[in-house]
Formats: sequence, structure tokens, C-alpha cells
Amino acid sequence: MTPLAGLVLPEACRRQMVQHARREQPRECCGFLLGHPGRVLSIVETTNISDGTRRYRVDPREHIALRRALRDRTDGARIVGVYHSHPAGQPVPSVTDIAEAHYPDWAHVIVGLGGKRAQVRAFRLAAGQSSEIPIRPAP
Repeated sequence: MTPLAGLVLPEACRRQMVQHARREQPRECCGFLLGHPGRVLSIVETTNISDGTRRYRVDPREHIALRRALRDRTDGARIVGVYHSHPAGQPVPSVTDIAEAHYPDWAHVIVGLGGKRAQVRAFRLAAGQSSEIPIRPAP
């Protein structure tokens, strides 16, 4: 697993993820992080097509459409990660999150709504392991 020194996450993106998570309660929300390795420029909210309240699965049609749209961007931004929420839990990867992580180079951001206030943390998930990535605000 190649560690990132940190993930630069603009406050506007953090707020948008938290709002998305609250709107989707009690279900998990999900979406993509766009930017460059180690730096998020924007997020894209996606549809969680998983049944129930304790899993997420990005709609594959939305994933493919986003990849196609990114081909036309002139700033070189690409998908650098994914985010999802734990509506009643802490922002730590579950066994399922780790087992179903298919992009080891991506940052995995989790919004935890189980406390008095929302918490946002980032992780690298690969080879059945997780390691936290420090989040830094954008300058």
C-alpha cells in the first residue's frame, strides 16, 4: 500500500459530503472525489443502488458516464477517490468497506454521523488493510 502524505480537501467539498450524508439518512450516501492524487478539487454525488441502510454501491452507469465526461476536462482532473457515509456510526472502514475496495490507489472518505457532530476521515484501503490518510484543508 502506497501511503499518501495527506489529502487536501476543500471545506466546500467536506460540507457538501456532510449535507449529502444527512439528506440520505438512514441510508448510506456515496459519491466520487475528483482532482489529482492527494488533492480533491470537487465531488460528484452518486446514487446508492444498494438495498438496505448498511451498504453502498455506486450506480455503475453513473460511474461510466463520469469517466466519459472526465475525458473532456482540460485540467487533467480524474477520479481520485470515493466517499460514503455511516449514518449511525463512526467514520472508520467496516469489514465490508475494506473487502469491497477495488481501487487501491483511491482515497476512501467516510462521513460518520453517529456522534454529536459529523466527522470526516480518509483512508487508503488495499489488500485487506486500511490506513488513515490525514486530511488537510485547501489553502
